[in-house]
Amino acid sequence: MSCPQCFTGHINTDSPTGHWGTIYGLRTYIAAPTAGKEPLGIVVIIPDAFGVDFINNQILADHYASAAQFLVYLPDFMDGQAAPVRTMINMAHMFDEKERWIYKPYYLVVTMIDFLPFLYRNRLSVCWPRVTTFLEALREDKATLPVGIAGFCWGGLHAVKLSHDFAETKTGSGRPLVDAIFTAHPSNLNVSEDIGNVKLNLSIAIGDDDGVMRIQQIQEAQKILSSKPDVDSEVVIYPGAKHGFSIRASRVKPDSKETRQAEEAEMQAIRWFQRHFRVPTANKP
Repeated sequence: MSCPQCFTGHINTDSPTGHWGTIYGLRTYIAAPTAGKEPLGIVVIIPDAFGVDFINNQILADHYASAAQFLVYLPDFMDGQAAPVRTMINMAHMFDEKERWIYKPYYLVVTMIDFLPFLYRNRLSVCWPRVTTFLEALREDKATLPVGIAGFCWGGLHAVKLSHDFAETKTGSGRPLVDAIFTAHPSNLNVSEDIGNVKLNLSIAIGDDDGVMRIQQIQEAQKILSSKPDVDSEVVIYPGAKHGFSIRASRVKPDSKETRQAEEAEMQAIRWFQRHFRVPTANKP
């Protein structure tokens, strides 16, 4: 289960530049390369608990598209059942040391009213088939373009599982559904099992103050991945960063540590995809 830290953060005030469409039966936010350039690859974002309508996720898709000439899909794998953004706001109040104690039980109750239905409606057995069906259709439709996955928080578990060597992670012809995998602050991992089964390249961005994946688990993941000489992997630890830092960091202060780390995680993902898509290295967006 995700910890309360999952539901704190900041809402971006920028305006998304992509558009909406229906891709393989799912409502999808689409960000395309600028100036009509042909995409060098496709990145599918599996978002955090706040889903496709959370503006920060849309803006991240825009950044990937503009910085590296990727076609980016942000599909609604939650089928309209994302956690409401008000959950993040309520949690921020509940853990704010300046908030009066008399109001904290209220914020706890209203948060759980939103959170528990989210957990049930978006359990792995429900959403995993949507993810694999979408990717199989994508592989068939865009057979010549490399495909990457960027999974955040809730989406991180799906991203890691796509690195496993099982029948559901391949097309009917045996081709892996994806070519490159990046995840930032994944939730709900069983490290020994989920990292232990990694067979495909995997890049992880994680803070050393993550309340969901503790430092001991991070170190265990590093140890497991380092024992896999045939798997290209990296675990990049961001000092002081908390859960959700790559998506929900405030960028009001461009020179702040929080902003820099969010941008560095973006570039970590972009470079990882370029490396495995075999395309030129991007400059900073």
